[in-house]
Amino acid sequence: MAILTPSLTLAANSNAASSNPGLTTDALSFTVTDSLTVTAPSTGITRVSTAANPLGAGAGILLTEAASTTTTYVYIKHLGVLASDGTTSSHASNDFITLSNEDADVSFIKLQPEEFAFFPLLEFDGSDGGVEPGGLKVTAGGAAVMIEYGCWTRG
Repeated sequence: MAILTPSLTLAANSNAASSNPGLTTDALSFTVTDSLTVTAPSTGITRVSTAANPLGAGAGILLTEAASTTTTYVYIKHLGVLASDGTTSSHASNDFITLSNEDADVSFIKLQPEEFAFFPLLEFDGSDGGVEPGGLKVTAGGAAVMIEYGCWTRG
């Protein structure tokens, strides 16, 4: 088993209120850190197109529903570039990505270019033949874009 140490720092820029009339900002500055015990299977940090088929399970499927009741921690980042060449900037208005479960295709997170998320994925047991929500699928809004992701199993 290994230890995964996520840390999140939130800080508000107090100058934002002075440069944006009508905007008020409360002082904000804090960090939250945790130590998570993780075990196999895991996926190292990987970069892939949203149109890719990394598991052979269909375009954009990052995790398939498996016979497991364990929690999977997921990190995912929209890299802000089109998959067609890996260098052209994507457009915030239509090149977002959504995260959904593999079975029911119900979206639960939307990321714009350069945004990221780290979250524990809902457990699933695979006993229903693909009816219950399970797995993780990423879908691009307009054009295929590049993402970075990693997955770790709770130990």
